[in-house]
Amino acid sequence: METSQYRTIDGIRAHRVTWRPQTDNRAAGEDKVLLVHGLGANTLSWQPVGQPLADALGAEVTAVDLIGFGRTRAPDRRSTVAANSDLVIKVLEEMGAATIIGNSMGGVIGSRVTAERPDLVKELVLVDPALPWPRVGRKNWKRSARFAPILIPPVGRFTIATRARILGPERLVDLSLSWILHDQTALDSELRTRLINLAAERFAYPEASSAYVDAASSLLRTLNREMDGYLAAASAARPTLLIHGDRDRLVDVDLAYATAERHLEVDLQIIPGIGHAPQLEAPKVFVNQASDWLIRTRNKPRESTMSVGESL
Repeated sequence: METSQYRTIDGIRAHRVTWRPQTDNRAAGEDKVLLVHGLGANTLSWQPVGQPLADALGAEVTAVDLIGFGRTRAPDRRSTVAANSDLVIKVLEEMGAATIIGNSMGGVIGSRVTAERPDLVKELVLVDPALPWPRVGRKNWKRSARFAPILIPPVGRFTIATRARILGPERLVDLSLSWILHDQTALDSELRTRLINLAAERFAYPEASSAYVDAASSLLRTLNREMDGYLAAASAARPTLLIHGDRDRLVDVDLAYATAERHLEVDLQIIPGIGHAPQLEAPKVFVNQASDWLIRTRNKPRESTMSVGESL
């Protein structure tokens, strides 16, 4: 059962979508899951897995549009990792402690929130999270070049707005999908249409390009300076799973292996033949892996409540 609504949180009219389990059990839905999307994405990123996760876990599953993305408009607010982490914290304060599942930038936000407020998080699932890059080399120069304009905000805003105008909604969506999916044909055609329609709607949002650049530039800074610290504190405080597609073009699978080696409390599961968004490309596999791990770990509470201040 899916519902879409707006809730005003700290003066921000935040859009969210919620799925409740299809069951007559009165206790169903007492557990909570919060889905946090990645850079340039929105609640539609979770459409294929929202209801299946709710049914598999007997939980209320909520996806939220971050500031400046999807249908959460706040032109006078920043859309940085810090600002959106604060939004997620306020959402959790309202809905109660929950499992966070974050994709890409959403994984960074989930790690920060868990590190700073472990009392609001039960488990953390990172889905192809953005991870610190090594020095630029042949293997990742294309990724570095893709994000280079963002380092200079005025250039970044002009580049993003110009690209969107030249490409148009359909080509813009397809170009983005070509980066995040290993096999674009795996995406449901109806969902692709909905993504295109939302992109067309966002063409009327003058703040869209600024929000993207603001979020992206802060994401790069966070990866270089803070992500390892957040992940160390988060995985010490709460059970943490890292799910990663081995064909990810944006965050190479080698970075996931290296992260698991640095943070031994992080469980790592690799999905073969899948790109940057397993929840879109292989939703059944993703739901099975995430729900099986969550069910196994829920009876294994840990004592630690370390905060980021104690770790860094």
